[in-house]
Amino acid sequence: MTPGAAGERANEYDATCAHCGAPVPAGTGLLRHAAKGWEVYHPEHAPAPGPPPPTDHPGWHHRPLLSLDITTTGHRFAVDRITGAALRASEGWEREWAVDASGVTGSVPDAEPADHAPEREPGSGTTGQGLDAEHEPGGPAHPRPGAAPAGRPLPPVLPPARALDEVAVLVADHLAAGELLVVWFAPYVLTTLHAELLRHGLAPLTARVPAGVAPVCDPLVLDRHTDRYRPGPRSLHAVAAWYGIPHPHPGDPASDATAALALAQAIPASYPPLARLSRPALHTEQILWYAEQTARHPDAPAWPFEELSPQAWEPPPDPEEA
Repeated sequence: MTPGAAGERANEYDATCAHCGAPVPAGTGLLRHAAKGWEVYHPEHAPAPGPPPPTDHPGWHHRPLLSLDITTTGHRFAVDRITGAALRASEGWEREWAVDASGVTGSVPDAEPADHAPEREPGSGTTGQGLDAEHEPGGPAHPRPGAAPAGRPLPPVLPPARALDEVAVLVADHLAAGELLVVWFAPYVLTTLHAELLRHGLAPLTARVPAGVAPVCDPLVLDRHTDRYRPGPRSLHAVAAWYGIPHPHPGDPASDATAALALAQAIPASYPPLARLSRPALHTEQILWYAEQTARHPDAPAWPFEELSPQAWEPPPDPEEA
């Protein structure tokens, strides 16, 4: 590893090597992100790039967490339909749903991957509601409703109203208890869920949780805040790899919910000041951090979600005509 290598950052000022204590002239060392800030190393002493080592400290990441993820027919919040959902709890229980959207779309549609971190900052040359899902080159085909990775039982395909109500009941119960709901890129998932519940005549989360749809933990917002200068993509798959978290089936809601849950535990384990925040404070801080992260993109959706009314179904635009 040398200064100037792909993905490497050199020190701009004279510093001291965090390994040996010897001087490191400006431009000759490598930066590594530690829990308390940046550290400088001689190239031969620099550890492999990665997050700060986790430490054993108290925090909200040790409390009950519930992770939600979905697959949809596209990225148009108020138009597209949810075709699958999964919940993963830190206490060990899990649920999955396949949603029958064929009555609306005319056929069982391919679902968009739930690995929906923006490839660019939200709002920069994106489509639909200011979003552009990052598709991993050579990645898996979009899963169909009811599809599951090999070796895992298929969830039954349920009518939308039944499946969505079951999801909402479990999510609302968790939030009502004051515990964190983990949602990777919450504006996409929660805005889509809100519109879908209204579409099927069901109470949205805002009605089920009178105190407010909070607290929410969005690992994408946390990662951008704690390590804002790290080069490379910020997809769920990429961030999970950075933290050494397995993510074997990108786009599968169960796999995505599992990875997001693990990130919600791993990021505060590496950053004690983040873990020390109370759950309400964490929710409030993420509103501010997300606003900073999207300040240059006024069309970015609000965090953690927007209360959009459902719109009539329209076939997705042909990308070749866009």
